[in-house]
Amino acid sequence: MSETLLPGFGAQLKAAREARELSAADVAAKLKLSARQVEALEAEDLSHLPSEVFLRGFVRNYARLVEVDAELLIAPIDAQATVSETITAPSAGVAFTSTPMHRWVLLPLLGLALFLLLVALLYHWLRQGEDSLLSDQTAPPAVVSPQPEAPPPAEPLAAPPPQGDGQTAMPPQADAGLPAAPATPNVQPDPASLPVTQAAAPAEAGIPPAGDRHVLRFEADHDAWIQVVDGKGRRYSKLVRAGGVDSFAGDPPFRLVVGEAARVRMSYNGHVIDLTPFIGQKVARLTLE
Repeated sequence: MSETLLPGFGAQLKAAREARELSAADVAAKLKLSARQVEALEAEDLSHLPSEVFLRGFVRNYARLVEVDAELLIAPIDAQATVSETITAPSAGVAFTSTPMHRWVLLPLLGLALFLLLVALLYHWLRQGEDSLLSDQTAPPAVVSPQPEAPPPAEPLAAPPPQGDGQTAMPPQADAGLPAAPATPNVQPDPASLPVTQAAAPAEAGIPPAGDRHVLRFEADHDAWIQVVDGKGRRYSKLVRAGGVDSFAGDPPFRLVVGEAARVRMSYNGHVIDLTPFIGQKVARLTLE
């Protein structure tokens, strides 16, 4: 109910009370009200009064006490109450609460959204790792040209056996009962026909006969994957175990991929190759001419 009612009923009640020489406290005591409610009723201050139902009862009792026609005072209140009820929104005071069904629908949707977000983040992370790996694999290998190998010094020919006094040593005498062997004529060996004796180089374990091919040698302190492709397209791939030694003989240029390169010592035709400048993410990629 609006606080602004048609004026008049409060002033009339107050005038009637004063005509009978009654105080507000007297009226409050007789009507079982508080003095503040009586004063609000006379001042038509509806903010301190209850709803129109109780207000009509207060006005009727007050009018009956001071002998005033109550209907003349209540009619303006009823008219204002009718107008107030007409413009009151029907949905005022209605609380909208979510039902359990709404919660059961909302929770799966939130879980699905969270799952899709996690899948998207995982896919993005995997794509980043794959792009990084592809960029490493497609990087052009470095080219290393080792210093030309100095030819080994020529081995001297074996000297012919020394000659004595022109006679060959006789074998020990056979038993007397056997016929004596015919004497062997003294033949001087031709030095040109003597075979050339070369000092045999110690063969390294695991190195195949290279001939005129070039040799790569690997010594691993840690398990390392080795891949070599030579100039004729021959491919060599092997896992060299920690402490192992392996080699490959082929025709240059060599394209190499050496895993755990920091733990591998490599030589090319006896020349040590430093893999450090070619290492990226523990893998060295290079080409040897």
